[in-house]
Amino acid sequence: MWILYICLYGFLIGFFNVYKKQAAKDSSVLSVLTIYTVTGFLLISWKAAEAFTLSYEYILLILLKSAIIVTSWNLELNAIKDYYISILQPLSAIRVVIAFCASILIFSEPSSWMQFVGILIVGIGIALLNNDKNKNLFISRKVGYKKLNKVVIFFLISCILSETSAIFDKFALQNITQNQMQWWFMFFDSIFLILITVVVSLIKKKPVITKSDFKNIYAYAVGLILIVADNLLFTGLMDPASKASIVAVLKQIALVVTVLFGGLMFKEPNLKERLYVLAIILCGIIIILI
Repeated sequence: MWILYICLYGFLIGFFNVYKKQAAKDSSVLSVLTIYTVTGFLLISWKAAEAFTLSYEYILLILLKSAIIVTSWNLELNAIKDYYISILQPLSAIRVVIAFCASILIFSEPSSWMQFVGILIVGIGIALLNNDKNKNLFISRKVGYKKLNKVVIFFLISCILSETSAIFDKFALQNITQNQMQWWFMFFDSIFLILITVVVSLIKKKPVITKSDFKNIYAYAVGLILIVADNLLFTGLMDPASKASIVAVLKQIALVVTVLFGGLMFKEPNLKERLYVLAIILCGIIIILI
């Protein structure tokens, strides 16, 4: 049953990624993050009674997780706001590699040579994205040969931070409930983002979130999707039979939704070529799953 939960999570996260970019078209990154996070917290605020039964050690760990995720969300949304989502999202397959290593080193899950082959194929697919016709994904020709593009660096760092958080989830949810995890996670995220918003507003001497931002329906939709998706994820991870490596693979369903739906929605160029690369990455992912 946990496999179904993770698959549904991946499907919803695909739309979560697309609508985040749509929300950021007419609003600042910080305003979108704050609105959808606070919206998400309000939707689960009724779980407070159960949340307050959690020991302070785990609350502190969730505080650290929240700081990591807020940083990851900020970097990711800044990246996809300014660049093609159909190019950047396939790069998130690097999470499979991180999770595969963690499954062996941390959770002592068994592995096979076929899984290593799958990892290699995923890496080849990611490398092939450099052949995009725009010729400016990894290397910025304007600033010199082999200089990494800031957008890609932001996105890759966000993926690494996100997968670090996911590894923590697998560990923690064997000892705490999904409601405790979700409530404290969204609570701390909301506090962090509200504080950042206030500080930035004071520095700029003008509100970061404007009246028009509060009318951005996509930001609220993203908050709703996040809560439903995370509830499915945490439920799946609570199953002792779930494996970190397999979970990371199943999450990549989001890639298909994001690239297809997002590429079409934003009318991104050269989408056909990227679908070929995505197919290679998915083949590697399927081999890992087998």
